[in-house]
Amino acid sequence: MASLLQIATGMTTHIKTIYTPEKSAFAADMRNWLVDRGFSVESFDESADTIERIDAVVIFHENHNFDRPVAELRDLFDKRQVAMHKIDMSGTMNVAISHLSLFFERTQCKHVLFLGSEGLKDNPKMELFKEKWNL
Repeated sequence: MASLLQIATGMTTHIKTIYTPEKSAFAADMRNWLVDRGFSVESFDESADTIERIDAVVIFHENHNFDRPVAELRDLFDKRQVAMHKIDMSGTMNVAISHLSLFFERTQCKHVLFLGSEGLKDNPKMELFKEKWNL
């Protein structure tokens, strides 16, 4: 049986750009990590062109608690029927990583928006997620 890291390897090669909100501590932390891993990361500015370009949304949350800005963007992209994946940071990381990798494999998205509430920046499971997710 393949290990989780073997499954996750190569699942993100089709991604061209990852977007994160401009003024967010969670996004700033995520942006630095993604850039260090070689991704092209841009600020999400909510312009019509950027919204149109997004073909997948990944939302990090804890027990389905979303702050207002995240909930508003979730609703916007849900209405546009954009592929969406939620990662519950209070859940099992191996399951979360496996499901995220399968989501990327299935959607073959190119322009992804990463969202997360401010409080998640200091969540200890974020570091575990970063360690285990083999991009």
